Amino acid sequence: MRGAEADGRGAGRRNFNKRGKSEMNRIRTIVAVGAMLALGGGAAGAAVAIQSHVVPVGGKVAGTGYAFWLKWQWQDQFSHKPPYQKCQTVDVSGHKVGYLGVKTVAPGANRATCTEPVGRPLYIIQTSAECSTFKGDHLTFGTSDSQLVKCAKAELQGVNPTYHTTVDGRAVNVMKLATGTTAYPVVNVPGNFVKVSKRTKGRSAAYGPGLLLTGLSKGTHVVKGTTKITQPVVTTWTYDWTINVK
Repeated sequence: MRGAEADGRGAGRRNFNKRGKSEMNRIRTIVAVGAMLALGGGAAGAAVAIQSHVVPVGGKVAGTGYAFWLKWQWQDQFSHKPPYQKCQTVDVSGHKVGYLGVKTVAPGANRATCTEPVGRPLYIIQTSAECSTFKGDHLTFGTSDSQLVKCAKAELQGVNPTYHTTVDGRAVNVMKLATGTTAYPVVNVPGNFVKVSKRTKGRSAAYGPGLLLTGLSKGTHVVKGTTKITQPVVTTWTYDWTINVK
């Protein structure tokens, strides 16, 4: 997960049934924000408007869906050591998509301000987990592609995450957007969350939600959230993205 100061690095096997701070250093679940959808009274119209900007779980932007972006964020994380770039523009088959991330996998508070042109779709990271072929990064599972896929889903479920996410003040149930990837290639660099002595190739799989937004109007938009896990210890991440659409 990402936070403010610490880089959240740690090596060794993660056992989510063992509670303790030392085990938390091995958790690298990427988190942004999460939510329970709340539609109520006179606010229903505004809430529906926000929902119209959220790409549904089977939807796509630039010909790609949530699994593509979940894979992309982890490939980006593996290939750079923290601090990670929080505002990026990704070219997908000639289409530009804004990527909003955070600077570290550690828990804590995180803020980012990004400027995007009107009409550009956005991907904002959410809580997700990955397992890879690197030592100590696949729980008790094996390193085959199918085992990595199973491991990633088990890892997220093992930390029992809860979410509260809002887009412009309206709640979005990001768990309805959860998806899994197939195994994909990664290149891990020294100083990263999974320790290696030199640049090393491997494979990874991920599971969890993301947040794809389209059609945001000109002006300032705010995505906020709090994510909490209860395994192996209670830990909280808070996030605040300000998006200036021009």
